[in-house]
Amino acid sequence: MNKVKNIENLKEFKEGLFSVQDEAAGLTAIILNPKKQEKILDACSSPGGKTTYLAQIVENDAEIEAWDIHEHRTKLVEETAKRLGVDIIKTEVKDATIYNEENYEKFDKILLDVPCLGIGVLKRKPDIKWQRKKEDIEEISKIQMQILQVCSKYLKPKGELVYSTCSILKEENENIIRKFLEKNSNFNIKQIELPKASKNERNYFESFLKDEFLQVYQNEKTDGFFICKMIKK
Repeated sequence: MNKVKNIENLKEFKEGLFSVQDEAAGLTAIILNPKKQEKILDACSSPGGKTTYLAQIVENDAEIEAWDIHEHRTKLVEETAKRLGVDIIKTEVKDATIYNEENYEKFDKILLDVPCLGIGVLKRKPDIKWQRKKEDIEEISKIQMQILQVCSKYLKPKGELVYSTCSILKEENENIIRKFLEKNSNFNIKQIELPKASKNERNYFESFLKDEFLQVYQNEKTDGFFICKMIKK
């Protein structure tokens, strides 16, 4: 089998016949389980792979808001959506750490694929291990907690929220969720439901389910990824 290079130059890619993302990353959209006609927020959306996958799941029949802190990054989401023929995504330059009363209990589903140290993608970006310092963990975890605290207020009662990172550090993942739940008694963790595999087979990711979380460690098939789903009472 020949290896394909420069996929973005393929005619089929340009025509929006397919998109590419890591399988573990794509699980965030599947686990969020968006439904048609729902109001959905992707608060850290660039470059748009997960956002457009959400749109695909609902068959382009919902309201999706896609935020990012930089305009050039929201443009990436717009370009991805345009290439794929998705027209239900509204992009906005917005800092997800800053609360906006207008969005209070506005959304049925929220995806928070928050900024992280990227320790789960070392096989693709090996230079990361030379760039990170111990003090970076405390700094990024503060941002992650702030995004979760703020955006949780935008979720409707009975709404569902997925928190994820491409990291394997407890300080960015499990510890964040534990601290959040201690401060927010109106949220509970919801059991993650993985897609069914073929008959008589287990889903590959079942082995990575740990208590209430999905913690995928970098391997030959996927990046390292953490996913937790919560529901608002």
